[in-house]
Order: sequence, then C-alpha cells, then structure tokens
Amino acid sequence: MKIQRLASCVSGSIVLAGLLIATGTSFLGGCTDKAPIRVGFVAELTGRQSELGVQERNGVQMALEKINAGGGVAGRRLELIVRDDLGTAEGAQTADRALIEIGVAAIIGHATSGQTIAGLPIANAARIVMLSPTASTTDLSGKDDYFLRMINTLQDRAGGLARHVYQRRGLIRLAVLYDTHNAAYVQSYLKAFTEKYRSLGGKVVGEAKFSSPEQPNFDPLLSKLRASKAEGLLIIASDNDTALIAQRIHLIGWRAPLFTSAWAQTETLIKNGGEAVEGMEYEEAYAINSQAPAFLNFKVRYQEVFGWPPSFGAALGYEAALVLAAALQKTGGKARGLKEALLSTRDFPGLVDTFSFDSSGDVVRPFHLGVVRDGRFADFEHPNPKDR
Repeated sequence: MKIQRLASCVSGSIVLAGLLIATGTSFLGGCTDKAPIRVGFVAELTGRQSELGVQERNGVQMALEKINAGGGVAGRRLELIVRDDLGTAEGAQTADRALIEIGVAAIIGHATSGQTIAGLPIANAARIVMLSPTASTTDLSGKDDYFLRMINTLQDRAGGLARHVYQRRGLIRLAVLYDTHNAAYVQSYLKAFTEKYRSLGGKVVGEAKFSSPEQPNFDPLLSKLRASKAEGLLIIASDNDTALIAQRIHLIGWRAPLFTSAWAQTETLIKNGGEAVEGMEYEEAYAINSQAPAFLNFKVRYQEVFGWPPSFGAALGYEAALVLAAALQKTGGKARGLKEALLSTRDFPGLVDTFSFDSSGDVVRPFHLGVVRDGRFADFEHPNPKDR
C-alpha cells in the first residue's frame, strides 16, 4: 500500500471520514512528539475459525496506517496493540485485561458474539469502549454499557433472511443445522429466524446441532434432516464448517436449496466449498460486491497489501477504526467521553453506505442479501430492515 506522508503539519481537522473514505485523502493532524494513542484489537487470530479475526485486524491496520500517514489524531499517532482471544471465553477475558492494563483508549473487537459477551464486563468495569466490527447477537442490544457494534443486529438480518426464504423462495418447510460452539450468536440467530419464519407461515421441520471443536461427522446429522422432507436447509456455522457441510450434502445427492448466515461469508467458503456452495443464499454482513468508488478503492489497496480480497470483516474493521479515530479526535485522544462521542455519530460515511449509532450503541445502516454465483459472492437488492 502506498501511503504518502504529509510534508507539513496541519493541526486539528475532523473531516476524517470524508477525507479518508470519500476522497482517499489523508487526515490532517498535527505532528508532535507526544506519546501515541494506544488502540487495542482483539479477536480469534489462530485456529480453524480465525479468518474473520485476521481480516478484521487487517482492515483496522490499514485504516490506522492511513490516519497516521496524515498526522494521526489530536496531534498524536495511533498505536495498534493486538491480542489473540483464541476463540474462547477465557482467552477473551485474558486479552481484554491485558489491553486495559497497557492503557488502550478503546478496544476494537471481538469478532464473535461469545467472546464479546465474555470480555465485555471487563471493559465495562474499566469504562473502556469495546467496538466490535462483527458481534451481532441480540443479547447485547438495548443496554447502557460500553459496547458498540458496526454490524446490524441479528434481529434485522436473520428476520430478513426468513422473509426471503418464505416469501421470495416460496419454501414452507425448512431444516436447520447449527454450531453450538458460538452459542451467543447461534442462539440469537436461530431465535430471530425461526420466530419470523413461523410468523409468516413457515415450519421448521428438522433441527440438528454440532460442536465444531469436536470435528463432527456430518453425515448422520444430514441424513436425519433429509428424512424430515425439508424443502431447504439453513446452516448457521463458520465459513469452513459451512463449506464442509455443503460438500457432504453434495456427495449424498441432497439437492435442497442451501441458506447460510453472514458468519460464513468469506473467501474460505467459496475456496473450500467449490461447486457445492454454488447457488447458496445468505444474508450479507456487508455489500462485498458494491461498486461504490470508495469500496472499490479499498478492495484494490487491500489486495495489494495482503494478497487476497477483503471479506466483510476487513471492511467493517476498517470502518470501525475510522469512526473510532473521529471520536478520539473529539475527546483529544482520551478514553473519557469516547462512548458519548461515538453515540453522537450520525451519517458517518462508510465505504458503501452511511451509518449512525442508536442510543444503545447498535449501528443503523442498510443490509443486503446475496448468493454464490459463478464462484463469487453476488448481491440481491436491498431488503427493507423495517419490515419485520
């Protein structure tokens, strides 16, 4: 990534979002010898389900490099401190404590709902903002705490997918297969989806669950679900597990339409799923095929730096760092008042759409539906998030 540093120092402008996203110009800040503002990042960075966390970290890193190239925030550079939560509750708590002890102004993370719920009490006790790019469980909605998120809640997204399955695809009998390992996410998703689907007249005729760390044999589970005479299958699992499940479905010759959540929307799904995931439909965490100029520029730069395309996690991580930096500019780089600065954000220009935060820290932004077509992620038109 080519980042040109400014030759002169221009103090305090808060046109951060427009400069960085809309025009690609660097943020203008003062150049001083002040200590850097430490920003924490934490997610699962190793293991079978680490791609989401790695992509989020990469997006955050790109944004902070861009900001620092333009002079930083409040005359200080931003220093990224990264920790791996190992995909466990204990790892999340250990990582969050370490970041807070180091003195971070805020934490960007976690990537998944379970780790976020585990670590949030630690952040709340320290009054440190935890801004998650992708944790979307409804268990964290409507609370006055230090948690904010960049992604729509599962109530909107799972409900939107349920409408799509019933109204547009005309399927009234559905089976569900889900991973209990990320319980906070999966339980919220399953509840939101099934409540909406049943309210429309649909029937969930079969359910099966597994725990991904146990590396289960999917064949008996799929045989059970196939016997339920379901017209389609919803898979709520990671990218890698969803790809494996699709492969097994393909091998046993079950031709039911497949649906999945945004948790699986990474290149790993397509790479590992191959022909078996062709035609799979999903609710998108991000319009990853948007033609918005800012997003196209981001995709090119990300590919140049990291050697592979960005996922929704990378885009949301990038935006999280930008909106956090804009809020830090308002607080002079301090953690105090940062929550209030973020909650006051309105119509912040993201890579594709503008977004705001509501009073409890939930993001307000459009969301999308998609399909795997010709080995690529393709978009449907926008659903209406208010029609629930």
